[in-house]
Amino acid sequence: MSFSLMSLIVRHDIPDERFIELGKKYPQICHLSDGEATLIKENWAVTAAHAAILLKEELENGEIPQVSINNKQYDVEKAIIHPNFQISETSIENDIALIKIKGSVTSIPFAKLYDKQNEKGKQITIVGRGDFGTGLTGPQNWDKITRGATNRIDEVDGQWIIFNFDSPQSENTTELEGVSGPGDSGGPAFIDIGNVRYIVGVSSNQTDIDSGKQGVYGVTEYYARISFYKKWIEESIK
Repeated sequence: MSFSLMSLIVRHDIPDERFIELGKKYPQICHLSDGEATLIKENWAVTAAHAAILLKEELENGEIPQVSINNKQYDVEKAIIHPNFQISETSIENDIALIKIKGSVTSIPFAKLYDKQNEKGKQITIVGRGDFGTGLTGPQNWDKITRGATNRIDEVDGQWIIFNFDSPQSENTTELEGVSGPGDSGGPAFIDIGNVRYIVGVSSNQTDIDSGKQGVYGVTEYYARISFYKKWIEESIK
């Protein structure tokens, strides 16, 4: 299991420009110094707990960390990590956190929290700008370019939505198939229904295949399940 901060790792047989163009359609992405987050209110973003630890430490030390949203910098006022967050070498639990932003972001429509329990089988779009690579190579380099990719939720399990990185030969692959790479932790999984954009998951961790290599075809991705944490998120914001 890999907990390294996860741009995206994508199909090797599709031009990179298509993933870059997809990423431009999701301005709700918030770039952290060590991960990603998603704007869910005018001044709140959701991320992974393990991606928010550094922000919390900086705030406690009197520093003022920043997030980048739509090429603008915003100061972070507060980081709230789930009270039952736990991480070890072999497991991770309740990997979700909130970030309060100073001021209000009014130029971007925020993502709504998905609250239904029917995520399995749905196609998602994931977004991030961490290390980039393909399913053949795994992570290769960090070019600071935001990309989007698609996948399909294979399973749901309590606090997780789960999906695999299927190769182009698989009948389960999506046209712009991809998974998170190093630097994408806390990044979103989106579903658009009509004209409404929902966030259904937050990038947490990845189970390596036998080779132990991250981001290659066959790995399994685990995203914290927004519907599972919706009540905690809303109560924490209140």
